Amino acid sequence: MSNPLVIQAAMVTPLMPDLSIDYSTLDRLIERLVSHDGIDLSILGSTGEGASAPLSFRSTFREAVMNRVNGRCKVYTGIINAIPSDTTEELRALQGLGLSGALIPPPFYYPISGLEIRSYFEDLADRSPVPLMLYNIPPLTKVSLPAEVVLQLASHPNIMGIKDSSRDFEYFLQLRHVLGDRDDFLVLTGTDTLIASSVRAGGDGTVCAIANLVPHWVRSTCQSALSHNARETLDEHSRLSQLAYLVRALGGVSAWKYGVRVLDGGTGLLFPPFEAIDDHTQAANQLKSFLASHQLVDL
Repeated sequence: MSNPLVIQAAMVTPLMPDLSIDYSTLDRLIERLVSHDGIDLSILGSTGEGASAPLSFRSTFREAVMNRVNGRCKVYTGIINAIPSDTTEELRALQGLGLSGALIPPPFYYPISGLEIRSYFEDLADRSPVPLMLYNIPPLTKVSLPAEVVLQLASHPNIMGIKDSSRDFEYFLQLRHVLGDRDDFLVLTGTDTLIASSVRAGGDGTVCAIANLVPHWVRSTCQSALSHNARETLDEHSRLSQLAYLVRALGGVSAWKYGVRVLDGGTGLLFPPFEAIDDHTQAANQLKSFLASHQLVDL
């Protein structure tokens, strides 16, 4: 690691029953997250349902978040589209909002070559009013960014780094090897269960959903990994991974949103056709019991 530690909370998107923004829950969530020093926000990514939210909602949500954060931390936004021209238009609309960067996956649905991936991101970076963060998330897009293409793109002055959500630690290590130690390009993990391992391997930090619930755990896990205290790192990693695996088993985004509902109120609703976790289910009880057992909430 040659850069300061980066921790971005991959923030959920609070919704009202009519699928408008739940401003009250958004206020509480942002206040809780920014109260932790060194925690930045990443909105409208996969956890933030950026691929499900209508374009008009995304625009309004970005403005709402920026108004509430008011410069207290950095804010990055996801832009997830299958159509390249839609991404170009959405990027253009970021001008003047004060965002620190845009998290963008490659175009998906059709097969795409490494050369086409490079051309796509270079064209976006040439036009973008904010720096780009490459988003490698093949479990959802079915497209993996080749490490050699990432190396080529790392030289572009308006491409700031990569978030790797492949869940493939060998790929992460390959990125670290080909990129080396450089202070102009961030290598971040998006896999909650690999935070400690990634930081110990020289990664620059994380963009993680688990920070919605336990940002202080994420920071202490990263700090333990940086200190090379093996026993402490193992303990921190174990605690974090227990929650990550539980949420993954309970449904991923729906479980993160239910956890935020427990901590901050709100509905826990998702954009259709995806369903929220109901209060009277085993999944709800499991998550509430875990949070209570770690004194994160009173039952």
